[in-house]
Amino acid sequence: MKSAFWNSVYALFFVALVLLGSDWLVKEGFLSRYISLGDFLLMALAIFRLVRLTSYDVITAFVRDGVANAPKDSFVGTFSQLIHCPWCTGLWFSFFVVFAFYALPIAWPIILILALAGVASLIQILSNLIGWHAEGKKREVQRV
Repeated sequence: MKSAFWNSVYALFFVALVLLGSDWLVKEGFLSRYISLGDFLLMALAIFRLVRLTSYDVITAFVRDGVANAPKDSFVGTFSQLIHCPWCTGLWFSFFVVFAFYALPIAWPIILILALAGVASLIQILSNLIGWHAEGKKREVQRV
């Protein structure tokens, strides 16, 4: 039951953050209803890279490992579940990237770097899949 409580706390905090952040962007005149396809793809790739970095990559394993043994029905345990879930981190990072994109001019090069790293990750994953497929076919032919 505590788990549901902490999930609710995180969800309400996220909703409040989105509402306050969006309200601030609108009041400051930063938020636009139009977004170019290029900017959309740039942000999507940056979010992909941040999700991968947080939920899977070795460099952030110390964070995931540090909270992995926390009781699931606790604030830290819920945080652990959050960072281990790519769908959850994707939602949070979507807000942070969009907010930073509109509010902070300095965020653009950072988002670009993350997006390029995301493209590089996708290329690496694709080349691994092609290599594994080719190795499988090669073994298949050698068995015959």
